[in-house]
Amino acid sequence: MKISIQDIQNSLRQYASPERKRNVERFFKTGKGQYGEGDQFIGVSNPDIRKVAREYKDISLDEIELLLDSPIHEDRLCALVILVNQNDKANPEAQKEIVKRYIVNLQYINNWDLVDLSAHYILGKAIYDGIQEKSILDTLVASPILWERRVAIISTFYFIRKGDIDETLRLSKILLTDTEDLMHKAVGWALREAWKKDSPRVEAFLQENYPHIPRTTLRYAIERIEENKRKRFLKGVF
Repeated sequence: MKISIQDIQNSLRQYASPERKRNVERFFKTGKGQYGEGDQFIGVSNPDIRKVAREYKDISLDEIELLLDSPIHEDRLCALVILVNQNDKANPEAQKEIVKRYIVNLQYINNWDLVDLSAHYILGKAIYDGIQEKSILDTLVASPILWERRVAIISTFYFIRKGDIDETLRLSKILLTDTEDLMHKAVGWALREAWKKDSPRVEAFLQENYPHIPRTTLRYAIERIEENKRKRFLKGVF
């Protein structure tokens, strides 16, 4: 029997909680002028979303795209969880189609959790595997859309896990002038993960670019560094 988005939406709504809805709306800053303004929630927890995603893991890509078009955050999150799981088991041809759909639907990947659970697993993996041109990162990192810039830097996490931090450092340097706090955090997070793979290069990057690094980025980046050295970085004393 064909799985439809109505099947998934009905299942998700069985787990909806009005109290959780109020809490996550505050957490994801959905108020006027905030980064999540206009995003709609029904109050489903991540474990329950993943439970539904497992139940409907074989839904078609066409239906996933329809689910991504939903105004409800949990619908889009569930669609991305399914897409990531399908991508993990996909052959090169199927992976090529998945990343194409992912890119076409970036406008719906419009909050930090949606980006963070999908960008490296889908776009990052496709670039690393040679299925998607790396040049897309330059397009995304220059985008006026916050979430597309975040997709760019989070995609490099896949490279980091493979021991390659070149793209992370390159994009981080571009993003040091970004004005969004969510990007300051994302870049700092990426640098912290890169530091775990090659601490001398990341520390050299931080020293070289120190005058231009937002304070939030720096604090995230040096979080795992030994305490005395971390204090010196905070003071700019190397």
